[in-house]
Amino acid sequence: MTVPPRTDFALPRRWIVVTVVLFVVTFALGFLVKLVPALGTAQLPVDAALNRANTALLDTIATVLDKLDQPPVVAVILVIVFAVMWLLKGWRTALGIVIVAGAGWVTCLVTKYAVHQPRPDLNDVPHQLLKEASTLSYPSGHVAFVAALGAALFFAAARSTSRTVIAIVFGVIAVVVAMSRLYTGIHYLTDTIGGVVNGIAGALLFAGLWNLLVSPRLRRNRH
Repeated sequence: MTVPPRTDFALPRRWIVVTVVLFVVTFALGFLVKLVPALGTAQLPVDAALNRANTALLDTIATVLDKLDQPPVVAVILVIVFAVMWLLKGWRTALGIVIVAGAGWVTCLVTKYAVHQPRPDLNDVPHQLLKEASTLSYPSGHVAFVAALGAALFFAAARSTSRTVIAIVFGVIAVVVAMSRLYTGIHYLTDTIGGVVNGIAGALLFAGLWNLLVSPRLRRNRH
């Protein structure tokens, strides 16, 4: 990682190349599972195994996390993040973080409609917690949001210790959210993996654009 002067996010020097590679991996994984249906079918036992371990507590956690990528919930989370980061790093960086996280998350919609992978059949899980799914399967928007927010905070962190803590915390959150999606039977395992890659790619893309186009103007206006 390098920290170019007068930027809000510390990004790899070849961040454009990294972004392209991550998006290529995202789309390649999605189309691979769609074009080879056996790969999706082979993942269903993972959902079934997690689903069979159902308890009232796990049902509650999965139901709560199911709301994670709803726009009002995302908005509330980003407002909280903005307020906290404003106190810690100033309004400009705080604004950059929420825009990078939000825009990075939205890129998963492009992937969803490009790949157009249907959801797994919920009738395949013995304990049906959710009755229906309103959007496409790949990638998981819930996991993509966690990954995009974690990446935005990671890129904005100035110290290696802070970046390590952020990576660990959001890594754990991503795993929990991913398992909750598999527990409900509403996603394939590859959907959650794609969500992580897509979220990071989207955040990296908009963090780079923020550094190039927005941050210099905001700094000039400040002076």
